[in-house]
Amino acid sequence: MARARLVMAALAAAVLGVGCVAAGCTTAAPQGRATASGGATTGTAPTAGRSSSAAARAALARHGWLIPATYRQACAQEVSICAAVPAGAIPAALSRPLRFPVLRPGQHCPATPGRPLRTTLFSGIALGQGQVKVMVESAPGAARRGIAHLLTHTSAPGWFGFKTLWFSLPSYQGPFVIRATRLGAPGPIEMGESPQAGPLVIPPGAVMNQAGGYRQAPGGTWVKQPGCYAWQVDGLSFSELIVIRAVR
Repeated sequence: MARARLVMAALAAAVLGVGCVAAGCTTAAPQGRATASGGATTGTAPTAGRSSSAAARAALARHGWLIPATYRQACAQEVSICAAVPAGAIPAALSRPLRFPVLRPGQHCPATPGRPLRTTLFSGIALGQGQVKVMVESAPGAARRGIAHLLTHTSAPGWFGFKTLWFSLPSYQGPFVIRATRLGAPGPIEMGESPQAGPLVIPPGAVMNQAGGYRQAPGGTWVKQPGCYAWQVDGLSFSELIVIRAVR
């Protein structure tokens, strides 16, 4: 527990400048399709994860959805995550079509409610019922309702942010990819220690922060405005949507 708290405290100082962690929870989706939980959805927005078309790749890059071709390319942008650089290409299974829920005018954000999670290393309110989960910056009561509180003073002028801790369970040591979007309105959402466009790619095996089989990827989520946001998490045999409502 001391290790996890030290990691999160260091992240708070270096990335967002704050202290505690909390979060919320969703259900896993079947392979090849992601479904939102915690609220009804009215449609989906399918998008290819990787494409040979230059125009399609450019469009994906503009949205921050273009998955690098190799782990070497991904790790070059994620020096705080990769302990070693696996050889070869990122598996095509991680490039499933994006199926973010469609949020129509007047509809409420289908934020995923949270559940407590306690391990020998850390505890909090976690989003996700599958093999990859996230804890986010929020008060416990808000986290249980799928709400994250935005920090207005961050290391990136013009950006709001909240601290995140992505982690995989000891039973899963494979790779996973996280892509994100805002629901119901235009607006950027970026991930990492600073705002940078592109998916978050966690390679298989060892990472910089790990203990007891829990592989951790601390960082931040960065947005320009409060609103409803969604992450799609894809592993080798699973796909899941997690929806969060970001408030000031």
